Amino acid sequence: MLALILAEFAYGLTGSTVHELLGLGVLGLFVLHGGWNWRWFAGLLKGRYRGIRLATLTINVSLLISAVLMMVSGVVNSELLFRTTSIKLELMPRALHTASAYWLVVLASIHLGLHWTQIMAEVRRLFPKCLHLLNSWGAMPIVGSVIVISAFGFHAALDRSLYARMIAYYSFGDWDFARSIAGFFVQYLAIVAFHACVAHCALRCGRSLRSRTADTESLIKRG
Repeated sequence: MLALILAEFAYGLTGSTVHELLGLGVLGLFVLHGGWNWRWFAGLLKGRYRGIRLATLTINVSLLISAVLMMVSGVVNSELLFRTTSIKLELMPRALHTASAYWLVVLASIHLGLHWTQIMAEVRRLFPKCLHLLNSWGAMPIVGSVIVISAFGFHAALDRSLYARMIAYYSFGDWDFARSIAGFFVQYLAIVAFHACVAHCALRCGRSLRSRTADTESLIKRG
């Protein structure tokens, strides 16, 4: 789904029709993803909300809102729909579609980072030999690579005016695909890696802080 979302940003490369068809693919995968995780929805009304759980819920709800806005605004401004049905809606500004798309990629990256432990557990199950080879390199090269990629991702976010685009200050399309196609996707993959890394580190810090707080409260009660 994330790969399709990144492909959606290459509007100057794909053109309108492919862009809209890819959008339908994102919609289908989004619904499928929600169906696979129905237990999360079933547990929303159970337990208390604070700390990490509240932050995760906020990210997920924001992600859902941005996805709905992006898809609805895409449908009502669809050129493909207009050509096939002669119905032209344009009930929502295209700037909203653009801004919500950038919100979506950032929030999806954060969502990815928050679930990185589960993702790596699945990778470990499916590709144990590859992960063992990766671990054999040692921690320092891996950590160093993550830092370099994240730093490049932050630079790419500023270079692409990502945060200005999130408030509809800029719109799609200023990349010269005749110069480099790979460069476009490398930049966006690095942007995803940067936000995922920040989210994952924040989650680990939050859990560590919660654990220390719990230990402190336990000692106080014993005292």
